[in-house]
Amino acid sequence: MVRLILAAGSMAALCVSVVWFATIVFSSLLIFGESTIQTVLVFGFYAYCVLTLVVPSEHKLFYVLSIPILTQFLHLLQKYDFPPGANSPWRLLPFLIVDLHIVSALIRFKTNLTATQKGVVASWIALNFLSIIISPNLPGIITGAFVLVVITLPLYFCYLRLCSERPSFSTDLERSLCLLFIVLAFGTFGLVFFGAQYKGASNLLITRNISDTNVTMAYFILLWPFALRYAGRSRHTFLLTLLLVLFFAVVVLLSFSRGAVFIVLPYLFSTLLIINNLKQVVWFSSIGILLSAAFKDLLQLINTELAYSWQLRFADFQAAGPALQKLQEASGRAEIRRFAYKLFLESPLYGHGTGSFELLGPGYREAHSMFFTILAEQGLVGMLYLYALFMGLGYCLLKTKVSGRQYRLLPTALCAYLLFVHSVGSVWVIIPAKSLTINCIAPLLLLCMYYYSKSICESSPSFHHG
Repeated sequence: MVRLILAAGSMAALCVSVVWFATIVFSSLLIFGESTIQTVLVFGFYAYCVLTLVVPSEHKLFYVLSIPILTQFLHLLQKYDFPPGANSPWRLLPFLIVDLHIVSALIRFKTNLTATQKGVVASWIALNFLSIIISPNLPGIITGAFVLVVITLPLYFCYLRLCSERPSFSTDLERSLCLLFIVLAFGTFGLVFFGAQYKGASNLLITRNISDTNVTMAYFILLWPFALRYAGRSRHTFLLTLLLVLFFAVVVLLSFSRGAVFIVLPYLFSTLLIINNLKQVVWFSSIGILLSAAFKDLLQLINTELAYSWQLRFADFQAAGPALQKLQEASGRAEIRRFAYKLFLESPLYGHGTGSFELLGPGYREAHSMFFTILAEQGLVGMLYLYALFMGLGYCLLKTKVSGRQYRLLPTALCAYLLFVHSVGSVWVIIPAKSLTINCIAPLLLLCMYYYSKSICESSPSFHHG
């Protein structure tokens, strides 16, 4: 891990330094951003993408996986000074760079996809191509939809198949995604802090939108089993696990998301039961209870207005009653989903097309539920196809349990993710026509889980002799 941090950090420092020097020599570059810092960081990240993918490195898997996750922060840094939306070349450039690298790797090496995997790739491209071209929102999403859905995700599928042939794939993947979990946590802390400074944080939703916690929480759910598995292999298992648990717990509390509190915290506790003995669980639970009890007071010291807003946001749930039901009623999600179902009835077979809910719906990117969003946009055909993929993935993840109790983390993470995206908000391929962020992180992490599970099963003696 230390070698990986030093390598990635030196690459980032070199790129930022070179771009900073370039802005001094060519001051006309500064016209692109609102400040020198913003311009240097944006172009420095583009340079980082190129350099890390071109220069030979033992950490290539980390660099390829890190670019979509780091791009999430790049988009927020770009704000509206760089054109937003799914058609923005500024926002798509990192994905195009990594796509070119993957194409180069696939030309040089044979992927050995099975007949089933080839069928999945072909059907994915065909179905999503048709769904994109029928969308009434096509002018607003055409570039991003084709790049992320039709090109980037199939390329990642083939690239991970290529990487999974290496004996060290599972440990490399654990290390890479554990570091990305830590990076995402620190990035979220920073976004919440800077979001709290925006207009005095008088509106809590401003802080939540800047930090984008309802979306990133799904990424934390999917990254979590890899972080725990890496910690389990470390020489300092207890300390590293404790640190990761604290990161995750603080992220949940700072998310100001009721869905995160009622879904993710139980998920966190259940994963600790899977990997740890009772003594360690008691330790972690005690620390978590103390942190939760003191959280409001700590937040009060940091930012009084945020503490007051946090208290108001959860005041609705102090009375008795089903928590998730109250979540739906208080947030207006039930009404949004009724609207999505109405759209589904208008075109039940194949829906209205990718990204159509943003245009036809009541002003939201999605219906705050993957089921209703897919139902409205891709109809029965798209819904049956997607859930067949989830069932296939779930079957692969369940097979890893013969390799050890700790691998139960994988199906647990999938269940938590599905519960989250069906009750809090749909986090899949994000290609809004106007918003700041566009990405495909969630399906990419699910692909990582798929190939990780296959790698574990193929290397397990109990699997071969079962």
